[in-house]
Amino acid sequence: MKKSLMEVSLIVMSFWLFQHVVVMEKMKSGGMYSTMCIALLVVVVSFFLTNKTLSFYILFELSLIPTLMMIFFFGYQPEKMQASMYLLVYTVLASLPLLLIFCSNSKYLLFMSHMSHSWYVMALTLGFMVKTPLYLVHVWLPKAHVEAPVGGSMVLAGVLLKLGSYGLMLMCPTVKNELLMVYVYLSLLGAIFCSYMCLLSYDMKSLIAYSSVVHMGVVTMGVVSGFEMGYKSALMMVIAHGVCSPFLFGWGYSLYLSSHSRVITVNKGQMSDPKMVFIGFMLLAINMGVPPFLNLWSEIIMFIVTSEMWKMSLGWLMVAAFMNMLYNMFLYVSVGQSKESNGKSMVSNMWPFLSSMSSSLVLVLVL
Repeated sequence: MKKSLMEVSLIVMSFWLFQHVVVMEKMKSGGMYSTMCIALLVVVVSFFLTNKTLSFYILFELSLIPTLMMIFFFGYQPEKMQASMYLLVYTVLASLPLLLIFCSNSKYLLFMSHMSHSWYVMALTLGFMVKTPLYLVHVWLPKAHVEAPVGGSMVLAGVLLKLGSYGLMLMCPTVKNELLMVYVYLSLLGAIFCSYMCLLSYDMKSLIAYSSVVHMGVVTMGVVSGFEMGYKSALMMVIAHGVCSPFLFGWGYSLYLSSHSRVITVNKGQMSDPKMVFIGFMLLAINMGVPPFLNLWSEIIMFIVTSEMWKMSLGWLMVAAFMNMLYNMFLYVSVGQSKESNGKSMVSNMWPFLSSMSSSLVLVLVL
């Protein structure tokens, strides 16, 4: 897959998402929050454009600083301290071996040497797997999402997870090793287990965060397959997730403003506004992978590619797909069923949500 296609797709998506964050947060220029968002956008775009190995690593790690500040200074709960620590420890420690690889290798990403030793493959991919995130090293993600403000959650889901996916799409074609199949098994196991966690979750924001782990597992399985169709499936899921998941957090935040609680049972009957019902239904349908939206085609291609690699995977993939459908329906029915409520959820600005839905549909034709 051409590097320029990935660069252009992810840069356009980053600008598109950040301008919606500004709209939904009603952000004023000159404040610390807006400064952090602009700094993060500059770092992310520079990361996608660089070809130098050390610049690539520095920008990869530099993206943590604005994100940490957004969680630490603008988070809602005292647990934001723990969430910041998890984010820092997981992402920095996992990517230190990557720094050693870059220091001892070529100056340019396009001329990385090809090695197949297990230690080399582990060092090269682990930092990106944590940022994607891979199941078992995903613990930082729900904690960071739950404690971040709504804009921080949107940026985490829509942009920061894509840094790890972009790194994998660059590095995985340079290596061949049986260790990569371990990532496939873990991603498939994670999709099933995290879907189960979504069904058990009572926190709406935590449920949406765990669904990100489920969908980003598609990216991991597509990339490590080594097939061209696998890389295309991964890029499609990266973009599909980036135009849907951030706005699920925005929808959840609109419910929170009415009930002042993220607990799903407390939010029963809050969707009294027909616009809220429509937005919730469409976003969860896209997240579920309903035709003709982009998520569905990405998952179908991933099913085909993974079945070619591992014949026994089809049954597990069907279980994961069923549970994905189940927790999305669970969230919609739980929040949408009627109950007398003192609050009333309203959407002040429909444009970001309509933009998300239309983009997911139009991208089917583009990609």
